[in-house]
Amino acid sequence: MSTGDSKCELCGKVQWKYKCPRCDKKTCCLACVKQHKVETNCNGIRDKTAFVKMKAMTDMHLLSDYRMLEDVDRSIDNHSRDPLRRSGVNKVVNNMKKIAEKKGLKVKFLPYPMSKRKNNTTRLTNYRTGDFLWHVELIFPHSDIKYTEKRVHEDTCLGDMLKTFLHPTESDPVKRQMLKSYSRTPVEDCKVLMQEEGLPANFKRYHQLDQNKSLCENLQGKDFIEYPTLHIVLPDRDDQYPLSTPK
Repeated sequence: MSTGDSKCELCGKVQWKYKCPRCDKKTCCLACVKQHKVETNCNGIRDKTAFVKMKAMTDMHLLSDYRMLEDVDRSIDNHSRDPLRRSGVNKVVNNMKKIAEKKGLKVKFLPYPMSKRKNNTTRLTNYRTGDFLWHVELIFPHSDIKYTEKRVHEDTCLGDMLKTFLHPTESDPVKRQMLKSYSRTPVEDCKVLMQEEGLPANFKRYHQLDQNKSLCENLQGKDFIEYPTLHIVLPDRDDQYPLSTPK
């Protein structure tokens, strides 16, 4: 804040109180600050690389420069570590691929930088038994809600997993309230669908899964990317989800 006698450079009515860190424009209030940003296309953020004369240097300039150097050092360190991290990730993914193939699962893992790869929490219980703990995405289109279940054991019965969302007494009350458009339909009557991969965007088809079978049994022989995404559909609206032709 200034104690000088100069007026606001925007309205010229009162003494200025603020100086823009980027363009040094002097203003008196929020309205003038916003107006100067519009008129000069200024973002109000100090240019860390802008030239400052020695005589004009202040403690704030020195602190800003120090923080910028810290940011650069941190970026270099992260970059140097990234190949090691990718190497470890690739080893885990390759191992999951081998075990998935043995189980008849046609899962495709994406390159590490992609968001779906980074968000996937799927793990193995251990490398000896090779049991999967799946990251599962459940989409309830008729309530416009999506939930993510982390580390669902491959032997989990699909119907049991669905009950934690939709059962009238056993489900989480908060989830049940959010999914009240499903409340009049028995859990076992809901259809669990998984979109078929490899088809054109305008030709969607869905696999119908069996609630009485385990997650692993349902996934066998079906292509999917990273983790299963399940669509929970009411029986009277399933015409919007054409089924795949059995092969």
